[in-house]
Amino acid sequence: MKRRKIPMKQILLSAGSAALAAALLCSCVPFQIASKVLDESNQVIGQDLEDIADSIQASQEVQISGLTRRTYTASQNITGLDVESQDAAIRIETADVSQVEVEYVEPSDQTLYRFWVEGSTLKIEKRGQSNGNRSEVETSMKITLPAGAYQEIEIRGTNSGVKIQDVEVQSLELENSNSSVSLSGLTVGELSGEVKNGGVKVSDTSARKIELELSNGSIAFDNAQADDYECEVSNGTISGTLAGREEDYNIRTSVGMGSNNLPSSTKTGAGKSIEFHVDNGSIKVQFAG
Repeated sequence: MKRRKIPMKQILLSAGSAALAAALLCSCVPFQIASKVLDESNQVIGQDLEDIADSIQASQEVQISGLTRRTYTASQNITGLDVESQDAAIRIETADVSQVEVEYVEPSDQTLYRFWVEGSTLKIEKRGQSNGNRSEVETSMKITLPAGAYQEIEIRGTNSGVKIQDVEVQSLELENSNSSVSLSGLTVGELSGEVKNGGVKVSDTSARKIELELSNGSIAFDNAQADDYECEVSNGTISGTLAGREEDYNIRTSVGMGSNNLPSSTKTGAGKSIEFHVDNGSIKVQFAG
């Protein structure tokens, strides 16, 4: 009589089932305990899977951010700055340091910053990312200057918030778009700026002349002091507090559509001047006295 061959897979399955049945019949492992162990094992496995998922997510976040903080130091005697930046916040300040230090952040796999010195002027150029997209974590640049008087600072930015504080400079020129500018604690010879789609705040700053032109933005003064103001705003306001008294100034103002609390006036012997013009906005200025 010919014997029927039993597949090895079936033998193993049968052996496993028999072993399990024997264990249950012998009460070596009560069913309730076995069930509890199985449930606890599932919980552990589930937690492990969650931990693995969290680790994968953390790894993805590191890869997405992919930023590196670097430092550039200029050993030369620097008396001027020329900065051009795209998609990076700019901060300039003075401190008790012996040389110019630039701390900046950029994608780890790209070189976006370029530094060089012409004469005594440090030039910095920051380009946009090569993939055409802005980083999910905004890049930034902090320039720390040794305390002292500087000849010229020129800033040109696009999508670059600018903050300058506690700096003494003969000439400060700003050109910025799609972000705001904050200036505080400055001593300036001539301050000039052109800003589109952003505001300018000038606080605790003295200058011989402040000349600002804004489109779709406002100018806010806070204890600003200048001999001559020339400010023009389209779609915005000019407001805040100016040092001195109103009678110290010859005033020329105009508002296209809006309110104006500073009418034009000419005063004999006034050695300072204010020229404010606003189209689609208002002028609301006070004097500190």
